[in-house]
Amino acid sequence: MMGRGTVARKLVISSILAVVAWVGSGLLGFPHVFQVMFVIYVGLGLLVFLLLDAPALGRFSGWNAVWALLGFYIVLSGVYIFGATILPQYDPAIEKGKIEKILKPRLKRLLAEKTRVEKELTQVKSLETQTQMLFVRLNAYVPAPVIADEPERGPISVVDRGREVYELYECYNCHKIGGQGSVKKRGPILDNIGSFLTVEDVKRKIFDPTYLYAEGFEKEHKKGRMPDTYKDLMTDEEVTALATYLSTLKNPEANTPKPVFVKSNVQHGFTVFGYVRDVKGRPAVGVEVHAMPQKKGGHGASAKTNDSGYYEIFIHMHNEDVGVSVTVTAQSATGEFVAEYDPSDKVTKRQQSVDLVLPVS
Repeated sequence: MMGRGTVARKLVISSILAVVAWVGSGLLGFPHVFQVMFVIYVGLGLLVFLLLDAPALGRFSGWNAVWALLGFYIVLSGVYIFGATILPQYDPAIEKGKIEKILKPRLKRLLAEKTRVEKELTQVKSLETQTQMLFVRLNAYVPAPVIADEPERGPISVVDRGREVYELYECYNCHKIGGQGSVKKRGPILDNIGSFLTVEDVKRKIFDPTYLYAEGFEKEHKKGRMPDTYKDLMTDEEVTALATYLSTLKNPEANTPKPVFVKSNVQHGFTVFGYVRDVKGRPAVGVEVHAMPQKKGGHGASAKTNDSGYYEIFIHMHNEDVGVSVTVTAQSATGEFVAEYDPSDKVTKRQQSVDLVLPVS
């Protein structure tokens, strides 16, 4: 017979183990779902130890045995079904598709590199003898075999491609956009990141996590929570698309922390960046944008928008120019801001995001 003292003792021990499993897995950086699973395992262990000390059941026979067996399977099935409904499910086909999309450009790049190396080796060997030279010249007239590619999908914008890269590399495990993403404080919310960082800043941060960190995340920065392996995993096309997508996120109401630059000289100069679009929100490509400090002897600068309507302009402004107004123009669209910065601040990059909308011509 199992006494009350034995049950209480096992409940206390199991409660302590559950707390240790929850806190310990959290400190080790396990996702929330794994913390829940570890606690469930402790509960199952408690159930087993309670059953081991439970009094033996009486002998079942006839229909009583049949009903007891059916009841056992119904309870067990209910437990499994309930557990499956509360824990997140993963579709292997979706995860496999993500892996294939990540690996496909690398495989194509490796095959292209292999073809190039083999061609160069063939050319080197062809120099050994005049006979081989003759074969090389003859082979020059033979068309290279055409490898049929898979049907290309329809055109996709750089921003949409960047959103796709964000999903493929599962950046949402550490960040949130639109309220969707990590449930733990691993990385900052990104809804307003485009107001603080240029495309080049984002690209450099992805390839070199030590470049900057977000206010309030110094502890995570020192621990190296953001992986430094993306420079080996991502192609230039992928990181450019991802940075372009993130630079369009400019929700001033979002709780996105400001960046603290670790590897940047912020003493002089000011960067103006943003997007130029038409009234329908389409990117204005190849439009010249001009930024001019409104002061005596001020020196302006210009830049043209790229295929996404994005521009970056670097203008010369010194410590004494704080508070000077800067006018940004693109055709008939105009924007203006006041350059506010702390001349003694050596960690906050001096820059301002200005988006322009071209009126209907």
